[in-house]
Amino acid sequence: MVPTVRLADLHLDEVLDKGGQGAVHSLADRPDQVFKQYFLPTADGAALSALVGFPATLSPGDRRTLLESAAWPTEIVVEGHRTAGFLMQRVPARFAGRKANGRHQLRELQYLLFPPKPLWGDIEPLDVFERLFLARRFIEVMGVLHRRSVVLGDISMRNILWAPGEPPELFILDCDSACVAGTVLPQADTPDWNDPESRTSTSDLDSDRYKIALTVGRILSCDAYVRPGTGLDLLDGLPDEVAAAVGTTFARAAGGHGTRPTVDEWARALSGRASIPLTPPAPRPPMPVLPLTDTDRRGPRGVIQLRPYQR
Repeated sequence: MVPTVRLADLHLDEVLDKGGQGAVHSLADRPDQVFKQYFLPTADGAALSALVGFPATLSPGDRRTLLESAAWPTEIVVEGHRTAGFLMQRVPARFAGRKANGRHQLRELQYLLFPPKPLWGDIEPLDVFERLFLARRFIEVMGVLHRRSVVLGDISMRNILWAPGEPPELFILDCDSACVAGTVLPQADTPDWNDPESRTSTSDLDSDRYKIALTVGRILSCDAYVRPGTGLDLLDGLPDEVAAAVGTTFARAAGGHGTRPTVDEWARALSGRASIPLTPPAPRPPMPVLPLTDTDRRGPRGVIQLRPYQR
């Protein structure tokens, strides 16, 4: 049974964020959770139920990976017969920094894609090895989804957070864009993070794979606009074998649907183990049917008489 709570039973506090599809509220009686309230009355309750129930289908290790690193929907919120939104984990405080003006700001991925500025305050970019670990963690989380054919959809520099540490940590937002059994609302696409080969408004595994390439390539190059098919200028300090494998894998993401590298191929590339795409062998021609000679044909079977065994 999918956990459900009535909107009237929630104690809404301040609005933490607001977007085109909904607003995120803190909760006075649930400090570790927040409520995302949909503006539109057309949210698909069945699709949201599938998202909420998805972690229960995972192994303990994969479930821990997902819930530690993503604001995954945990409870459905209803208002009468309408799906009003959902509850999710509140972003842990370590994923926020203090800007020069004293205001707190989430450490979004964008702070790893541009040269640092004084206005960033204590938000200091990660070094090259910390970036490599973060990219590996992102691939690990995406692997939990993709190995079960779950599409995340809206992958962008605003929806991925990071926290410094040993090792650095990752946290993914807007997970209600994911598709387990249909989409909750029409999927959004962030400018400069779109799949140029996509012909529909709905993401699929292959468009996710393109955005995975954007994420890894941009983290490791500190370039917010680089795309597969253009030169990838990786940061100095990466191990040579990793740099070579990442460059090759990133370039392959420029291909059409069905040719983009998978999460498993990215995991090998980030470990420095290059993968070589193989062309399936051509089918073997059928054996010719030859005419039978008289000696090949079966004749009538005789009976062999055996002598009794003498003791």
